[in-house]
Amino acid sequence: MTESAAPYFPPPGPSRRSSMVLRHLASVVLALGLTPVGVLVFDYGAGNYYLERARSFDNSGTTGELLLMLVGAVILVAVAVTARISGLGPVLAGLVWGVAPFVWFLADVRSFFDFTRDLPSAYFWFASPSYLFPLVAVLCFGSGLAGRWRGSLRVAQ
Repeated sequence: MTESAAPYFPPPGPSRRSSMVLRHLASVVLALGLTPVGVLVFDYGAGNYYLERARSFDNSGTTGELLLMLVGAVILVAVAVTARISGLGPVLAGLVWGVAPFVWFLADVRSFFDFTRDLPSAYFWFASPSYLFPLVAVLCFGSGLAGRWRGSLRVAQ
């Protein structure tokens, strides 16, 4: 009789558990890092757009501001895409960069605006925090929850 075939054992590799931890960690790092950048770029462009429109009452000379708003929006879309890696990242980003600043704004508006005036720019940051931060929170939560259940919903055929 010929040599019997020994059972095949694949070489040891990263366990499923460690790959899940890495996915969650990557999503959290990307979402927490990109969210404030996207919000600041979008807010800066929108604020300058608003000021230019208030001064001139037309759209001439607002191309740069619209481009900044587009770049900020693309960065925020990248935050939403991190939900495909793990829904945890956008949910935490919504808490840290949406809920927490909004609660701070509600609790102590004076210190909130004192802080925003100290940001490195002559621009008055976050001119409308009453809707900016809740919007960031809701959109981050929504993308995180959609990413969490991305494979569990089946369409009936």
